[in-house]
Amino acid sequence: MQKIPLDRKGIEKNIYILLQHARYIETISDVNDPMAKGLLEVVPAYLRKQIERLQRFLDDELDIVSWISRNLMELFFMLRYMYSSRERYDEVIKEQLKDLKEIDGVLYPSGSPSQDVPAQVKMFHSDMKAMWEALENYGIRRDDLTRPQTARYFAEGANLLHDYNRGWRIHSKYVHPTSYLLFGEKHFVYGNDARSFFWIMAQYYAAWNLRDLHGMIEAAIAHKNGT
Repeated sequence: MQKIPLDRKGIEKNIYILLQHARYIETISDVNDPMAKGLLEVVPAYLRKQIERLQRFLDDELDIVSWISRNLMELFFMLRYMYSSRERYDEVIKEQLKDLKEIDGVLYPSGSPSQDVPAQVKMFHSDMKAMWEALENYGIRRDDLTRPQTARYFAEGANLLHDYNRGWRIHSKYVHPTSYLLFGEKHFVYGNDARSFFWIMAQYYAAWNLRDLHGMIEAAIAHKNGT
């Protein structure tokens, strides 16, 4: 994409192209590199869903559009961080354990489910307990896990702090129920300038994510074929 369109018809056409690109990447399977293969199994589908939502909610309230745009921006930070090395890729994969620890703590604040909860809740706790015990064999202790990393952490690690500082806080004004969103002048908060900004940002990060992902896959296939 050489230029981000600003007119309504051009945006619709561009989103269609981005969506076709995402769907095409989903069909690629001739990859053996573990890192590329791992990303290919999950990222194209996530990207496609975000672009489909952008297409569906393009003219909806700006908080919905900004939420989609911020998801694409955060994905960009995370993927660029992961692309830089196998160690960072593994680091992000392990972030899910931190998420599971937090979920575990919310569901079972006392350490175990009460007797009157549904059987499925007890089963989940049993499965989680078995998982943590198994992970200890690999030197991973639940109590040693810190909180999940922030978007800023990945942006800084990927040398994208400029992007983060430029767009993250503006998105947050719309994603959360801020005073600005609730009490600001509606013609400004929900005006055409704000809408154009989020339309631009969503297209920008959707395109960069697709370009980076496709480039990584092509490099992996070329390496496999010895070219």
